Amino acid sequence: MQKVRVLFFGAAADRAGTREVELPAGEGVTLGELWAVLSRRHPDLSPIRESLAFAINGEYASEEEPVRPGDEVAVLPPVSGG
Repeated sequence: MQKVRVLFFGAAADRAGTREVELPAGEGVTLGELWAVLSRRHPDLSPIRESLAFAINGEYASEEEPVRPGDEVAVLPPVSGG
């Protein structure tokens, strides 16, 4: 089965306890469905879900976006600054 590569950055990496995982992914999976798998595997991510952003292959993405085998998904912490 083909996989999706998931990269965690900043606080998301700290909470996940890793910077990268690979998940099996079939056609027709959405980012929201992928998130459900991630949050079960890394439950410490759930409390910060509302502050996280996601990107697929370097482009910001919403939960409705499809994730295809071979894609790279980034889990991004909130950006602060002024």
